Amino acid sequence: MSYVLAIGNTVDVPVRFTVKDKGEEKEFKFTLFCERLEADEVSKAMSDKSAPIKDFLERVVKGWEGQKLVRDQAGQPVPFSEDAFKCMLSVAGTPVVILNAYLKEVGAKSKN
Repeated sequence: MSYVLAIGNTVDVPVRFTVKDKGEEKEFKFTLFCERLEADEVSKAMSDKSAPIKDFLERVVKGWEGQKLVRDQAGQPVPFSEDAFKCMLSVAGTPVVILNAYLKEVGAKSKN
C-alpha cells in the first residue's frame, strides 16, 4: 500500500529583513514560493557543509510575490527569475535569513 500526505508539495514562505543603506534601515518583506522537501532531504542538505546555502535555496525557491529589493534599470521591482534570485542572494545575510524562514515554514509546528 502506498501513502500520500495531506499537504501540498509547495509552501509559501514569508520573508522579512532589513538592510542598512546610507545609514538608514530599509525593510524588505515579501513571499517566496518554495518546493516542500521531505525531512530527510532537508537534513541531508543541511548536513552537507561543503554546499553553499545559496545552492540549496536556488533548488527550492520557485517564485516570489511582493519583493522590492531586486529592481530593473528603471527602478521597478522585477519578476522572479533565476538571475534575479541570484542577485537577491548576493546581499550579505540574505541567504541565511531566507533559509531560516524556509525551515520555519516547511515543517510542522506545535499548536497549543
